[in-house]
Amino acid sequence: MLHHIVRLTAGEEQKDLLLAELYEAGTTGVAETELEPGQWLLTASFDELEAASRFGVTVEQDETDWVKVSHRAWASRLVGQRFFLAPAWSEEPTPEGRWRIHYQDGAACGSGEHPSTRHSLEAIEEYLRPGMDVLDLGCGAGLLSLGARLLGAGRVISLDIETDSCTLTRSLAGVPVVQGTADCLKPEQFDIIAANISATVLMHLADEILRVARPGARIILAGFGVEEAASLKQLFGLGPLSERIEGEWSCLVLDLPLAME
Repeated sequence: MLHHIVRLTAGEEQKDLLLAELYEAGTTGVAETELEPGQWLLTASFDELEAASRFGVTVEQDETDWVKVSHRAWASRLVGQRFFLAPAWSEEPTPEGRWRIHYQDGAACGSGEHPSTRHSLEAIEEYLRPGMDVLDLGCGAGLLSLGARLLGAGRVISLDIETDSCTLTRSLAGVPVVQGTADCLKPEQFDIIAANISATVLMHLADEILRVARPGARIILAGFGVEEAASLKQLFGLGPLSERIEGEWSCLVLDLPLAME
């Protein structure tokens, strides 16, 4: 079958939004190639020329089975001690003793492929105790929200400014989702706050994150590099309870004192 192909480049922060646009437009598959750190080439196939042409680039044609190519890029994986993440089309059996999470391939940081997502889930698993209240700040595809719910959180609130992310999280995690920013939340509500977003956004939201955290809360921060982690430690003014590092990526867990000085 003849496919219509578009090739698009994107930076790390823009890639997930572009993937969401491609899937919304009806792509039959996307192959991702990292050209250099933080710079990606997305090769997307479409059955219809009109859909491919929407992206304002030259449309090529070939007979590659881009569905199979796309599926190869989205593997099942074990995360932590309790989770098994698999694409929605996978028929691979769930390993004994693990919860299966079906992710949407192409969703924003929604496959567990990225270290920030995996490390955040692992940190939630390590520090969440049944009955704790959790905020998933910048919920994306909802993986952290679902993980918290499966682990027995008393209440999970998901927050994002993007409509697509809110829709994905409602569908996947089945938890309350608020479209907006943290300043709409009441103070001292949460025992765990997970924020897998960029360092720039975290620096902007630091005061709000601290405001909505209960005394003794655990704050899980991810989505940034090791060098940026040092700045975040200084900004929050809290020593890390733990730090997970994989390659250039860091995930911090900060321990809020029971009584702030």
